[in-house]
Amino acid sequence: MNRKNTAVVGLGLAAVLFVAVNVLAQAGLKGARLDLTADHLYTLSPGTQKVIGSLREPVTLRLFFSDTLAAEVPAMRTYGTRVRELLEEYAGRANGKIRLEIIDPEPYSDAEDRAVAAGVQGVPLDRTSGRQFYFGLVGTNSTDKQEVIPFFQQDREAFLEYDLTKLVHALGDPKKPMVGVLTDIPLEYGPGGMMMAMRGQSQPYAILTQLRSFFDVRMLDPSAPSIGEDVRVLVVARPRGLSDAAQYAIDQFVMRGGHALFLVDPYAESQTNPQTGMPDPGPEKAAALPRLFDAWGIAMAADRFVADPRLALNVSAGDQARRRTVPYPAWLSVGEANQDRGDVVTAQIGAVNIASAGGLSKKDGAAITLTPLITSSPAAQLVPTTEMRARPEPEKLMAMLKAGDGATQVLAARVTGPLKSAFPDGPPPVKEGEAAPPAGQHLAESRQPANLIIIADSDLIEDRFWVEDQSMFGQRVLAPFAGNGDLIVNAVENLTGSSDLIGLRGRAGSTRPFTLVEDLRRSAGQQMLAREQELQTRLKEAERQLADLQGKQKAGASAMLSAEETQAIERFRQEAVRIRKELRDVQHSLNKDIEGLSAAVKAVNIVAVPLVVALAAAGVAGVRSRRRQRRSDPE
Repeated sequence: MNRKNTAVVGLGLAAVLFVAVNVLAQAGLKGARLDLTADHLYTLSPGTQKVIGSLREPVTLRLFFSDTLAAEVPAMRTYGTRVRELLEEYAGRANGKIRLEIIDPEPYSDAEDRAVAAGVQGVPLDRTSGRQFYFGLVGTNSTDKQEVIPFFQQDREAFLEYDLTKLVHALGDPKKPMVGVLTDIPLEYGPGGMMMAMRGQSQPYAILTQLRSFFDVRMLDPSAPSIGEDVRVLVVARPRGLSDAAQYAIDQFVMRGGHALFLVDPYAESQTNPQTGMPDPGPEKAAALPRLFDAWGIAMAADRFVADPRLALNVSAGDQARRRTVPYPAWLSVGEANQDRGDVVTAQIGAVNIASAGGLSKKDGAAITLTPLITSSPAAQLVPTTEMRARPEPEKLMAMLKAGDGATQVLAARVTGPLKSAFPDGPPPVKEGEAAPPAGQHLAESRQPANLIIIADSDLIEDRFWVEDQSMFGQRVLAPFAGNGDLIVNAVENLTGSSDLIGLRGRAGSTRPFTLVEDLRRSAGQQMLAREQELQTRLKEAERQLADLQGKQKAGASAMLSAEETQAIERFRQEAVRIRKELRDVQHSLNKDIEGLSAAVKAVNIVAVPLVVALAAAGVAGVRSRRRQRRSDPE
């Protein structure tokens, strides 16, 4: 057989092998999945699987993706494939409870009209044609409830699974979450409290307005003996002077598995009188829950606040004649560097402004897990709250802080794990005028791991720290200048989900750099830089030698170079040529290593992986064939 015939036969065998591999893979590996990505991008988290498995009614997901236009946006095409494949994994795991539709809303089509009507956001590709690129998700359930992701932002890829699971969970649980708020802050009337409301001049706090946009909000009576079963999330803000009965109600809500957000404070600067709504001049400014926190394993010094010179907000100080702007270390602006960007609550919020916050920590021996969400800088120090009693002086406070003595403090944290009741012997004695708690329902420990978020500052929800209240054409317009509102809404929204949803955290993105190649380039670049520096050093040395030789020339001598100078120049030229050659060798070695690595990767992708899949398919098919043969053989 000549070479031509051999080549033809080889191509024929390759074609047969290709078809055989696909047939065997289809038959033997149907429904099988193997996630070989480093961060298991296509493996659903246990929490997501539980949410999908708990669906009681069918859900329809419609992915609107402009596939026709995606060729002009390669990055979005790649991300679109990532989203589609993950949604297919959701549908594949749902046992028919999730129906997935992929829709291409071509320009000026009925599909585009459906996308717009459903709330999917279009992004213009150019200014002239008016074509819109759509990449959003619309979910509906049997009761026509609709949830929408208007556009999949690629910079939020780390939270893609969380966003999809939250949407599915919301469709499976159509009731609007009830949020109970227990506080002595006059949230419904504004800083002026009831007195201003009686004059018709009250405005609710901006944070309450935001919460009511997303949830059913119920203001709770501190004297109530228990917290209603329909309350999904409890918000306890600035808990000053709560009775034992009120604390018992909070304790038992958490023991029953209720999720809660606590805003406590070692020094509540904005504390007001509950009756008048005016600033409270009393010396006791702490708003904490030491009995509950101590039993739950959470520590916060109620007489010390965090002062941080690196995160200090600038304030105006001095008298009218000498006003100046100075940093105030009791008021902090905590930005991205000190927020946990891997937690959905703090992933994409702006800087948070806080005032005289406390430091949180886990008590020794506690069974809980305390995960920091917001921290101070390492320069922070705990300062006695007595320094705030008189009129605070920013410059004096700055001078008190000793350089090098600070430590990072936890300003906000997520707390999970089993808890012990702060009332192990049952409900406290009922005092005159108080209602008795429900009988026979006391829990000495939590039924399931708790889910709490604790912020060691209550002043941050005051309007003056994060939002400007403006009026435009007679309408109230809130203009945030800090992320305080987003922090509170994100925390409450996260806690309204199931424990499985709350447990989801950010994951790595699908775009992964070729780190080995980058390391090779970096290593070679460092070598080249060293050679370059060596060349510069030798150049300077040669120039110095030439200057010395020229200085030794006699006055009036010929300007022609001496033999010694000529030899020095020749030595320099040879040295330069040699070093340039070394630089080329380093670059050549780099390219050779990269080419070799590329060839190895191609060999693995083109040969090794298909071969492994083919062998696995053949093995599975063989096992199934033997099982069928055994069943068919007469006994």
